[in-house]
Amino acid sequence: MAPHPGRPKASSRETITEAACELFLEQGYANTSVADIARRAGVGRSSFFNYFESKSALLWGGFDERVDAATGALADGRPVGEALTGIATGFAPDSLALAITHAETMGIAEELERERALRQARLARAVAERERTAGVDRLSADVRAAAAAGAVLAAVWAWADGGPGRTDLAALLARALHAAGQDALT
Repeated sequence: MAPHPGRPKASSRETITEAACELFLEQGYANTSVADIARRAGVGRSSFFNYFESKSALLWGGFDERVDAATGALADGRPVGEALTGIATGFAPDSLALAITHAETMGIAEELERERALRQARLARAVAERERTAGVDRLSADVRAAAAAGAVLAAVWAWADGGPGRTDLAALLARALHAAGQDALT
């Protein structure tokens, strides 16, 4: 079978993500369909859905993997600070950082805000559960968890705005957790 001309058939997450980000910058998030992304990446729609459940998941995939790891660590009884700082360890510039810095151009500001809130709430639930397991009363656990989760997302936004790769997410996260009074988390 002879190779196909043009962009090689790709099925990698990175190729699909790159194609999507190009299109989001060119025509906006809302005006870009999954079919557009698949066509640009040189894959079928089904290949897109093998890697991503939605356009939104395409942007948040790397961060979601880290939140999954953090919530798993919390469920296993790891200290909250350790689990949360693990989110920042080795976090490299990705499609989320690009979307944050180009939110207006991509027409994605409201979508990012909505998705940010969902992830913040998910992380806060996991932290609150860990805090309650450690004997912290429900009100205190919920408040502390909300502040901690807010600090994580605020640090990611500050990192992206400061130029991912030029700023240190781990240092920003440590500052954010400290500013939120989270030094005493269990």
